[in-house]
Amino acid sequence: MNTARIIGLIALGSALCSHAQATIIGPAAGYSVFIFGSGSFVSQNTDTVGNVAVGGNTTLTYYTVAAGIVGDPTQSPNPAQLVVGGTLSANSGGVGSNQKGAIYTNNTPSLSGFTATGGVHPQTLVNFAAAASQYTALSAFLGTEADTGVVSAPTASNGETLGLTGTNAGLNVFTVAGSALTASGTITINAPSGSTVLINVTGTSATLSNGGVMETGIGDTSVLYNFYQATSVNLTGSKDPEGSVLAPLAGVTGGYGQMHGQLIAGSYSGNTQFDQVAFGGVLPTPVPIPPAAAVLVSGCLALAGFTCVRRRVVLPIAA
Repeated sequence: MNTARIIGLIALGSALCSHAQATIIGPAAGYSVFIFGSGSFVSQNTDTVGNVAVGGNTTLTYYTVAAGIVGDPTQSPNPAQLVVGGTLSANSGGVGSNQKGAIYTNNTPSLSGFTATGGVHPQTLVNFAAAASQYTALSAFLGTEADTGVVSAPTASNGETLGLTGTNAGLNVFTVAGSALTASGTITINAPSGSTVLINVTGTSATLSNGGVMETGIGDTSVLYNFYQATSVNLTGSKDPEGSVLAPLAGVTGGYGQMHGQLIAGSYSGNTQFDQVAFGGVLPTPVPIPPAAAVLVSGCLALAGFTCVRRRVVLPIAA
């Protein structure tokens, strides 16, 4: 094999091993709340400012979906949407700020005083089963990221403040025990403007209850809490996480309060108001190489003494 062909194959290998730029992470784009798989969503007496997609059964009472989005029945899909993979039971409320949003489901919904003049349409927008695999794998992958920032644990002497300080211009990674998150009063997050904060939370459960989150340098669009081990996450008090939550294994419980960030989880029950805040940070993500290409690439790279490397890709979850 001549030198030019070897160089060409090495270039191909580098392209396949590296990551292309992306603008979204899969089907969660465009949704304030995304419950994948067959997970359920139960809520009452509040709203989501953005759209909602639920893989399983959905029960809404005095609830508005997409309260900040004007519905338009002439568009397909409707910009204001409630997507349900299971059954839908909704009492009082509607979809869209003008109730001209649409419902997407393959089951006949039970609606009482719940208005979506954009109609009920077949659900072909989301593959919830595939999304479950995708987000579970992503969460586990992110959980392997090495820490780059400094964590100050909550103690009585510091007023139970959990401090997270990062200095990287790109990605700042923190590992926090679920018990420390639960014990915290105030959470302070300090990182350079334009950077991304990834908070990997360990343990099977965690609670964000009373207190507050204070951010310096960055804002809620740059913060992602990754509950990659938790089976239970409680957002039961007044503490807004001021960031998005990825909890693929968890049943999430919410209390009366707001969340400035996106929820991507196994299931949800509660009264939290979800604002329309898109995660706009930069995260690493695995990109699989097609099997045939992998064989070619591995041989060429072995010959040339190269190894694959990861690049970081822009992954705003929702817009």
